[in-house]
Amino acid sequence: MQRNSPSVLIMLLWLLASSGCTGKKNATKAEIPANKPTIVIACPEGIAHEVIKSQGFVVSNRLGADLKIITRTSGKVPDSDQMKADIWIIKPEEIGEFTQSNLITFASDSIQEPGDKINWSDLLPLYREKLLIWQRKIVALPLTGEARVCLYRDDLFNNPIHQNGFNTKYNTPLKPPNTWSDYHRIAQYFSEANFNSGKSLPGLSSSEEDFEKDFLSFTAGYTRQPVSPSEKMTPEIENAVFSFQYDFRTGKPLINTTGFVKSLEKYKLLQKFRANSPETESGATFLQGNAALTIADASLVYKTQSNPALKDKFNICSIPGSDGYYPGSSTEFRPLPIGNKIPYLGASSNLGCVNAKSASKELAFKFLIEFSSPEIAERICVEPTTAGYTRYSQLDKIRLDAFGLDSQRTASLRETIRANLSHIDIKNPALCSRLPGYQKRRTILVEEVKTYLNSPNGSAQETMNKVAQRWIEIDKAWPEKEFQALVKQSVGLIAD
Repeated sequence: MQRNSPSVLIMLLWLLASSGCTGKKNATKAEIPANKPTIVIACPEGIAHEVIKSQGFVVSNRLGADLKIITRTSGKVPDSDQMKADIWIIKPEEIGEFTQSNLITFASDSIQEPGDKINWSDLLPLYREKLLIWQRKIVALPLTGEARVCLYRDDLFNNPIHQNGFNTKYNTPLKPPNTWSDYHRIAQYFSEANFNSGKSLPGLSSSEEDFEKDFLSFTAGYTRQPVSPSEKMTPEIENAVFSFQYDFRTGKPLINTTGFVKSLEKYKLLQKFRANSPETESGATFLQGNAALTIADASLVYKTQSNPALKDKFNICSIPGSDGYYPGSSTEFRPLPIGNKIPYLGASSNLGCVNAKSASKELAFKFLIEFSSPEIAERICVEPTTAGYTRYSQLDKIRLDAFGLDSQRTASLRETIRANLSHIDIKNPALCSRLPGYQKRRTILVEEVKTYLNSPNGSAQETMNKVAQRWIEIDKAWPEKEFQALVKQSVGLIAD
C-alpha cells in the first residue's frame, strides 16, 4: 500500500485540479452572465460631456452596466436618435420645455428622505427648492453646479502709477469693484491709460448663452429688491422673490420695465471699453492678457494661473452689484450705496433627467442618484476645469489645491464662491428662465440688445419694448390662463 502512495497522491491531485479546487470554477452554461445592460446618455458638448466621460463610466461599472454617450444640442428638442436615450443632460432653462412635452419621468419623492444615498438636504436650495422641481415633483438631479467670479489684474491694480493715477482721477483708491459703477470706472481708467490700445474689457460674447448670462448678471441688481431671509411675505416682497423677466402674477414680460431699460443704458456705457472683436470663448481675452478685468466661471482661474505670463498676477472677487434698484415695474430708484449683489444663478448648471420613454427607467434613476451623490459630486467640484458646486458640504470644505494658487488667492476664491452660492443675506437670487420657448426668447433678447449696443444711437426703451412685444407673440402659442400657470410653475410655484 505504501509503495503505491505516490501514484495515488498524483491521481488525487489531478482529480482535485480538474474539479476546480484551484479557485477557478468551471461555469456551467446556466452560470454564464447575461449581456450587461447599456445606459444611453444624450449630452451636450462642454463641461457636462467632460464629467460624464470622467465619472460616468465609474458609476455605470458600479451598476454592472455599459455606458454609451451620444451628443445632443442644448436648446433643441431631442431628435429620433436622441429619443432612444435613457438619460438626457439638459440645462435648467430646458426643464419647462421637456416637462410640457411629457419627455421626463418624475423621480420618486423617497430620495428626499433622510438616509437616502443622494443626501437631499445637503443640496443647495437653488437645486432642491428651485431648479430640480416642477409642480412639487422632482424632474431632474444635479450633474454640475456653478461658480461665477470676477477676475482682475492684480499686478495692474497694485502698480503705484495706476494707484496714483486712479486716485487722482476719481478721488478714491483703485481696488476690486464692489458695484457696476466701480467696474465702469476701472474699465474707463485703464482704457484711457491706453491698456490694450484703449480696450480694457473683453468683447461681447459670440455665444447666445454666455451673452445672456453676462447681461442678466448685470441687470439682476438693478431689477430686484433684496429680500432678507427673515422678511415677512407681502405682495411687494412676493414680487421681489418670484418675478424677474416675467411678472409671476400676470404672466406679462417685465423685460421692458425701468430696471431693465436703465440697466441696458448702463451696459452700453461699457461698450467703448470693450474689445471690437467678439469673445468666441469665455475668458479668452483675459487669458491672453488683454483685459484688465472680466466675469467668468471659476475654471478661468485655473487656466489663468496655468499661464506663465499671468501666474500670480491676477486676483478674484465677487461679481459686482448695482448701487440701487427699481422694484418691480416701478420707475422709482432706490439707492443702495453698499451694493445690491443679487446673483444670477442656474444658467451655468447641468441637470440629468430620465426619458419618459426609456425602457430602463429604474437603472437610469440609479445612475443619476449615484452620479449626484456627495462622493461623485465632490470628485467633480475639485477638478479645476469643471469646478461647480451643488452642495452645502462642498461649500463648507471647498478644496482648491488643484488651482495652484497661493493662500491669499485661494481664500479670495473660496469666499467668492461661498458668497455667490449661499447668498445668506438674501433669499431671492435671480434665476434663469425655465419657461417653454426660452430658446426663442433668448435669441430675441440677444439679437435686439446687441443691435442696440453696436449702434451709435438707438433707444434702450424702444429696444426692450421690441423684446417684450416679440416675447408676447411667442407666448400666444398658449392660452392666456395656461401661460400664466406656466410662469408660476417656472419659478417653483404651484399653478392655480
